[in-house]
Amino acid sequence: MSWNIAGAKAIITEGFTVMSSCNYSIIVLQEKWLVDPIELGGYSLHHIGAEKSNKSGRASGGLATYISTALQVTTEQLAFSSTDLQAIKINFSFNRHTPLIIFNVYAHPRKHRKVLLFERLLQKVEEIRCANPAWDILVTGDFNSNLIYTPEPDEQLAAENAIWSVLPQLPSVQMKLDIRDKQLVEALEHLSMRVLNVRVKGDVPPSFTHHSAKSATTIDYTVLPSLFPCWHMLKNSKSYLLFTVTIRFST
Repeated sequence: MSWNIAGAKAIITEGFTVMSSCNYSIIVLQEKWLVDPIELGGYSLHHIGAEKSNKSGRASGGLATYISTALQVTTEQLAFSSTDLQAIKINFSFNRHTPLIIFNVYAHPRKHRKVLLFERLLQKVEEIRCANPAWDILVTGDFNSNLIYTPEPDEQLAAENAIWSVLPQLPSVQMKLDIRDKQLVEALEHLSMRVLNVRVKGDVPPSFTHHSAKSATTIDYTVLPSLFPCWHMLKNSKSYLLFTVTIRFST
């Protein structure tokens, strides 16, 4: 499960109870606004504290990845991880020899910081793919971006896989696409990575992950290789905050 919780304190009781009761294998949180970690029963935690804002003194950003202790895995946080880009290597102890690398992304809304983050993200993904082509990579988080993604020419394939991202068409809202957002998608395509979005063909109304008085947009994404182990997206029509994907590995 990937979730921008917009402040862990606000959901520390109800939200964490829901997460633990759903028996998720992996929980990836962004923008938790806490310097100190919050433990979750039944999960090991890889935590990166939030930054302290110079203006307000309030912590901002922050990443956390929880991995169920029921999984037969060992984990490590890769050395280049930071407050806006966390990378966790998961080694499976059952009959699956290739590790899974999970990137947890929080792209700051400020353009110059987002540009630097995207460059670093793509560099690290490409480095891992080149050095270890058999490893699986999953990139998820809050990109603060309106990514455009064109469906497969084969509509049947597109309908089966549901891997595309679109700008919502709202009459009262003029959407703007940052050139860096488009370059990010193009670079991921070059790496044979695909954008997996909460908007599924046939969704009415469409699913948004950001709401304000002036707009409703989709900014949170999960990116994975085109040839990824079998995955299935669980639709949640009651909440635009939660985005759940199940991935089935053969044992």
